[in-house]
Amino acid sequence: MLVNKIKNSQKVNIVITFLKQIPFYLADITTLLYCLFYNLIIHQKVYDKKFIIVTGSDKHFSETLIQLLNNLISYKFINEIHVYDLGLKDEILAKIKSISPDINIFKFQFSEYKEFISRRDSYGTLGAYAWKPNIVWKELETNKSKVIWLDSANLINNRFIFVLIILTCKGFFSPISAMKVKDLTYKSTIKSLDLPDKYLNKRNLTGGFVGFDWNNSKSRELAKMWVDNSNVEELVLPKESNKNNHRWDQSILTVLTYKQNYFGYLPKMKKVFGIKVNQNPNQDFFLFYSGSNKKKIDFYNNWYKNNKNISTKTIGYSKIIWLLDWKSYKGIPNKYLNSKKILCQIENISDLEEIKKLNLDNKVSIFLTQNNKLKEIIKEKYGNQYICQMLNTDTNQLRLDMLEIKKTLI
Repeated sequence: MLVNKIKNSQKVNIVITFLKQIPFYLADITTLLYCLFYNLIIHQKVYDKKFIIVTGSDKHFSETLIQLLNNLISYKFINEIHVYDLGLKDEILAKIKSISPDINIFKFQFSEYKEFISRRDSYGTLGAYAWKPNIVWKELETNKSKVIWLDSANLINNRFIFVLIILTCKGFFSPISAMKVKDLTYKSTIKSLDLPDKYLNKRNLTGGFVGFDWNNSKSRELAKMWVDNSNVEELVLPKESNKNNHRWDQSILTVLTYKQNYFGYLPKMKKVFGIKVNQNPNQDFFLFYSGSNKKKIDFYNNWYKNNKNISTKTIGYSKIIWLLDWKSYKGIPNKYLNSKKILCQIENISDLEEIKKLNLDNKVSIFLTQNNKLKEIIKEKYGNQYICQMLNTDTNQLRLDMLEIKKTLI
């Protein structure tokens, strides 16, 4: 019992994770010091001040874009920001100009690129993010300078100057991200790009933050390979792949970087370099379902398709976990069951009885149901011990109802 408690302790897991990462932190700091002295000796400056921050967004992520731009303009060492309009509303474009008239806005011309880049999948993902390497390559080719891509949901702090030191020295930078190459790169892409097996257990790179230098031939070559391969639909978007086994442009970038191995040791820890990713305001709902019921799977897909701006697929960034079936709790780590607000969908009183037997009822903030009579049965049997709320069948009203629930919980 004590052993299980220790294993499931969030604090213990944080300590273990930190201890595992200590070698990375030490290597990153050592590399940073090396690059600092290299720049001073070879380039006679701490870092190259000629660089462009590039980002982009459509209407679904306009809030995060505004958040990022307000963040960026607060740092005097950033002189040039380019924003790509992937489908922004006029009022957002006007708001960008009000933040700073010096921000350059470019309309991404989807018609000039492969047709699949303008398509959205069933989750609302636009073009497998293949527009991103195309934007980066265009910026490199046009400006012939250093280009740093930041996803609109990123934020930086003063330590971002360390990124510029690394980029000036190495010519390329992208820290590690979650999981391994073999976990998030589809097998057909790995085979087509001929990645040696020795790299399959390497950590993925961060597709939402990457820097290139046009004047570094190896960096320029990698950027060209990234865009060329991302424009091949079978590579960036294999037919049988999904978000759980492939990450589009990020997978391509990761595979090519490891395979070419141009830059020696690349720093890995975002915290060292003042980078925060996935800082999406208001994306608080995380839906989870581990069963095979087609209606629930369709509901899950439709929810994420229509509610991307209030939902996340990364459980760690969520504030509210919505279990579409009570048995799905088995797929949620205890640290999240204990630290997040839990919405649990049940269909009959026996579901609640089973939950009580497992002592899970005290973890649930609100029970949700589509059974008209269940709410009354729970009230009659348990009084005010549990909150049970009906799920509206109208998708627009359901969204409003969930936002009201959110207000009561966080």
